[in-house]
Amino acid sequence: MNSILDKSMVSYSWITKRRQPIGNKERIVFNMKKTLVLLLALLMAFACVVAHADSILDADPEEIMTFDTNSHVTEWNGTWVLAAAYIGEDFADEYDIDVTGFLPVPENAITLDVEALLDASNTGSPDGVLVDTKNYFHAHVYDMEAKITFDESISDEEGAQLYVAWDCWHTEVRGEQDGDFNRGVAKFSQVKVAKDKEGSKTLYFGKITGVDSEDINDERVKFIGMNTSGNLIVFFSEDNMVEKPEKGSVGFGYVFVRAE
Repeated sequence: MNSILDKSMVSYSWITKRRQPIGNKERIVFNMKKTLVLLLALLMAFACVVAHADSILDADPEEIMTFDTNSHVTEWNGTWVLAAAYIGEDFADEYDIDVTGFLPVPENAITLDVEALLDASNTGSPDGVLVDTKNYFHAHVYDMEAKITFDESISDEEGAQLYVAWDCWHTEVRGEQDGDFNRGVAKFSQVKVAKDKEGSKTLYFGKITGVDSEDINDERVKFIGMNTSGNLIVFFSEDNMVEKPEKGSVGFGYVFVRAE
C-alpha cells in the first residue's frame, strides 16, 4: 500500500513540477529559439528570391518574354521584387546599344506592391461599369495600382506608382455581364507620382543597370504583363502588346519575381 502511495506521490510531484511557470532562463531560451526561426524564415525567403533571379539571368529570353494572355489582373496581387533587367536584341541593334539580354540588378532595387481594385466609376450601380455605351452593357471590371518602393541606394522618393485603368487591357464585350476583361498585357501612360509627393516619374533603368543610353528613356516604359512562367514584366515595346503580344517584342524592361 505504501509502495503504491509512494509511486502516486512521485507522479503527482512530477505533474506539478511540469505545471510550474516558466522561469526567466527558460523564457529567454524560448524567445531566442523563436527569433532564430524567424531569421531562418527570412533567410529562406531571400534565398528563394536570389535563386529566382539567378534562374532568370540564365534563362532563354524568348521563354521569359512570352506573355500569358489568360492571366487575370487579380493573379498579380501581392508584393514583387525586381530580379533582372532586360534589353532586347532588336532594340539594341536599332539604337546601337552594346548590351543585350538579361542584366543583373542590385538587391531589392525596386519593390512593387500590386493591388487589383474593382473599378469605382459605376457610381454605385450594382451592374458594374458601362463597358459598351452603344448596347448599354455592363460588367464588373478591375483597375490596377502598384506602389513603387526604391532601395535607398537608388532613390529616397516616395509616392511613385503604376496605374492601369480597366479599359487599358484588351476587352471583348459579348453581352450584359459577359465578356473578357483584365487579361493579358496592359498599357499605362507613365509612372505616376502622388500629388502630395515629389518624384521624377522614372524607374531609374540607367542607374540600376549601369547602361548609359539616351534611347532608353524611362518615360517610354508603358506596358505591364505576366509571362507564362509567372513573372511580372514592366517594359517598353514599339509594338501593340495589348492586342497582339505574341507578334511583338520587348525593347527593354524589368522582370519581377513574387516575394516569398
